[in-house]
Amino acid sequence: MQVLSKTICHAAAAISLALAAAAGPALAQSVPEKANFDPAKVVAGIAITREECTALEQKETAIWVEIGGASACMRYYAAGLAPGLNPVAMVWLNGDVLGPKGNNADKRQSGFGPGEMVAMEQKLFTRFGVPTIFLGRPGTYGSAGKHFTMRGRPVEAALVNAALDGLKKRYGIGAFALGGHSGGGTLVAEMLARRDDLRCAVISSGASAYRAYLETRGLLKPGEKLTRFDPYAVLDKIPSDPKRRIFVIGDPRETNVPFSAQKLYFEGLTARGHAAWLIPLERARDDRHHDLVDFGELADGMCAAGKSTEAIIAALQALPDPPPRLSN
Repeated sequence: MQVLSKTICHAAAAISLALAAAAGPALAQSVPEKANFDPAKVVAGIAITREECTALEQKETAIWVEIGGASACMRYYAAGLAPGLNPVAMVWLNGDVLGPKGNNADKRQSGFGPGEMVAMEQKLFTRFGVPTIFLGRPGTYGSAGKHFTMRGRPVEAALVNAALDGLKKRYGIGAFALGGHSGGGTLVAEMLARRDDLRCAVISSGASAYRAYLETRGLLKPGEKLTRFDPYAVLDKIPSDPKRRIFVIGDPRETNVPFSAQKLYFEGLTARGHAAWLIPLERARDDRHHDLVDFGELADGMCAAGKSTEAIIAALQALPDPPPRLSN
């Protein structure tokens, strides 16, 4: 009986291996974690040592980056990455998670954690059929750093750019479909001037003309020094690429990032011959008419999957009102 049991076990194992081989290579998948994000740490700043980051890297949820004297453990949550070679990957950069005073992160960083983020990426991979990555900006969604003092600053752009380089090397990614909302959208616009591997760029309610955004709201005087990066100021550095598509999505009613500033950036793109589309959507349901995350995410996924521009615009217009979501 013991010999028979061993024979059955060996046969079952052989069948399992055969089925796995027939199904194709295993996909790189971030390992879920049970712990939730800590909103208090988001306010105070998140510290992760090199050793702690190494352990997270084994779970495919972190990458250690060093650039210009700055270093950080950047957290990401991925699904559907084939080992060794991925022609295109969809990447999303989140919006800000702190208000203007930087003293409360309960709304966007409480009650969920890496487990929910991995599950979200799994759903997006199934939905669009392309590898998906959520890259947490410094100090958010588990990434090291202090979000309040780093957001919109040159150091944030440098770290995000380095993280994209690291992910590209780790997974053999040929090109990115890079999308982001609000402050994440501002970063997408900045990456356009720094990278030549963006197949798609989706900016959802982003302050891509940052000085114009601040001046329109009376937060900066004309000629006053700007301490944050302004993608509008580096439009001339965006490499020419007729195959790349850029989508600027905003609600004309918006009171947070004025639509006029978003339109200004779009006009700067088209004046320089870049393939760009301005998509006004009066669909944001929050008081500021700012929250278009689901719409930006949809455009990013469809563009990554190679859908036509006409199909993307039609899908955005037909998208039902999205339910509440955890991430932004």
